[in-house]
Amino acid sequence: MVIRPHDLIEISDLSFLKWNEENDWAGPSLERTPFVVVRRAEKPNQDDLPVGIRGDYRNQREAGFLHQNGIKNILTPYWLKEQKMWKRLNGERKQMPVIAVMDLVMEIMSDWRWGPTGSAGFEMATGYPALKVTSDLDLVIDAPQEFDFNKAKKLLQVLDTLSIRVDIQVETGNGAFLLREFMEQRTRTVVLRTNSGPKLVRNPWDFKSKYNSNWNL
Repeated sequence: MVIRPHDLIEISDLSFLKWNEENDWAGPSLERTPFVVVRRAEKPNQDDLPVGIRGDYRNQREAGFLHQNGIKNILTPYWLKEQKMWKRLNGERKQMPVIAVMDLVMEIMSDWRWGPTGSAGFEMATGYPALKVTSDLDLVIDAPQEFDFNKAKKLLQVLDTLSIRVDIQVETGNGAFLLREFMEQRTRTVVLRTNSGPKLVRNPWDFKSKYNSNWNL
């Protein structure tokens, strides 16, 4: 199975995870909820995956590396969507603004391959209350091939009518870019986040060439 950024990994044994143990929150957080998220970085070797550890606060994020033998389960954003995991949360959590709009988001995005990431994805996967009333909804769209600009623009326009803010990353296979950022750019360039670092590109699907995007701007 291909493991990609945004995938959540349930850890079988924390001894397979390496991180800076000097902070005072990561250890208790992992003991309580033994999940990490695959982050975008180059692998140091064949067996170790770059992952991120989440704490309760936005400033509590820790980079680490998980040996493949420590993988118990892999939950992709797309699986979380397909299983409608937000419906498995308890009644009180279903009232959170982000969770309350998920059925509508699923209807709006029926033509796309997508899934929840960030706090929403983490809570759906683990059941741990990571979302706050003020949380945005973070999503990822899987788009290995170039899609129509006008279709993407209309998608954002409809999502912007919701009561919460929606932020979308588009995964191209070469890396990922922020859909809203690309729509707002007037120079027809976008920051593509790759395993080797960010790159400013004209076409995120073919960034290694001098190809100019044919999106109708």
